Amino acid sequence: MSKLITFNTQALLLIEKSNTKSLDDFSRPRNEMATASEICGCYRKVILKMKSPAKPTARELRQKRRGHIFEIDQAERFKVMGFREVSPEEFPDASGPCFTRQLVVEHPDHPIGAHLDFAIKHKDGSLHIIECKTTAGIPSEPYGNWIGQLHIQLGLLAVSFPGIEIRGSILAADLSAGEEQEFNSFTPDMTLFGFYVEKGLELIEAKAGRIPAESMPGILCGYCPYRGGCPSHNDQEIPIEVECRITEYEKLDRKKKDLEKRMDPMKNELIEFFGGSFHGVTVDGIAVATTMIAASDYVDSKKVKKEYPLVYQACKKGKAGYTKLEIKKLPPAPLAKAA
Repeated sequence: MSKLITFNTQALLLIEKSNTKSLDDFSRPRNEMATASEICGCYRKVILKMKSPAKPTARELRQKRRGHIFEIDQAERFKVMGFREVSPEEFPDASGPCFTRQLVVEHPDHPIGAHLDFAIKHKDGSLHIIECKTTAGIPSEPYGNWIGQLHIQLGLLAVSFPGIEIRGSILAADLSAGEEQEFNSFTPDMTLFGFYVEKGLELIEAKAGRIPAESMPGILCGYCPYRGGCPSHNDQEIPIEVECRITEYEKLDRKKKDLEKRMDPMKNELIEFFGGSFHGVTVDGIAVATTMIAASDYVDSKKVKKEYPLVYQACKKGKAGYTKLEIKKLPPAPLAKAA
């Protein structure tokens, strides 16, 4: 690792340490609280992280920083559009339009709380909360744990600000692709909130060691540092959100193959027309180029290995392995024959 990368990683560790301090500003110690993100996550991971915290990798630190940068950028957008930023302490009494970041909301009767990425107050006094998510590719529908997390936040806000109109949305962003998608029209559902409160109390019991911590398999299991030995991966039950991603991938893969079947004949026709060397632009501004790729030789590695093993050993180079993914829709099962 280069000196600069090492330097940057150490800097990110310090930033992460500073950022996580604010996550412990509840009225009770964190190990006695159930937060919105924890309630909608894997209880086994929450407990293991509490007992044996894993040091984040450089990649994880950069990914977290990406989320923080997006929130900083979103705050700038609010400001330029006329919303002034106030502190979380000022927010309850401030007049709109204004917003605050990382507002802490807690249940008055139970050790359940949340940090709100953004809480917005409009001129009419109505409130809107935004949960920000940075992703590599935006899903067509928000993940179940995203929705659950937002519903807990909405419920906590409704309890903290009774009689106030409250709405919420999830803002997903793929920063590399420059794409954003808002999933909106969420309002407090106190019946659903009551369900999550019960789940939160179960997590408190698990944190205290009075009941076992259940695992909850999900789309992010592959990134979990505690996946080893997880009972949910002994039989590899596929969670519903992962099934949705598989279905979406399979549909896109079929579309890709259909497109390739249509494109290949067109490609050959265009090469026949333009020849081996051409550069031009259509009236619609589409660049076209053909280039001849010279013929090349390759070596039969199996034959060399068999007949000239010393040469093979001297000249071979390693190639990293990879995981092959195969997703294919199975044909329908045949109907059972009548007896």
